[in-house]
Amino acid sequence: MSHISFRLIARNAAETLDFYVAGLGAEDVMRWIDPQSGKVGHSEVRIGGQTFYLADEYPSMQKIGVDSPASLGGTSLTVWLQVEDLEAAMDRALKAGGKLLEGIEAMKVDGGRRCRIADPAGHVWTLMGK
Repeated sequence: MSHISFRLIARNAAETLDFYVAGLGAEDVMRWIDPQSGKVGHSEVRIGGQTFYLADEYPSMQKIGVDSPASLGGTSLTVWLQVEDLEAAMDRALKAGGKLLEGIEAMKVDGGRRCRIADPAGHVWTLMGK
């Protein structure tokens, strides 16, 4: 059986993890702090039963093209999150420090609605609901 997940990179992974918990209702499953640098070397985050990973930016990873949105000047990945109550989810994310990129609008494809926010690291999240 195959499984896919992803790892996000941030300039300040600890702040970003705190945002995921407070703003997106995530579970901070595990956080490993690199004893030499004090950075988040690896963390596991769960939202809605799905696990993904987050770590701080490291120069050794930049050598292979893995950068944070702050280093890239943007992001090449958007994360889509289905929510029960779009307005409440957007308000919660904004109160926790998310930045509103696009307000709630109707989606052309399936008749649902969405909004887009950026987390503190600059990753783009599309919150979608009815």
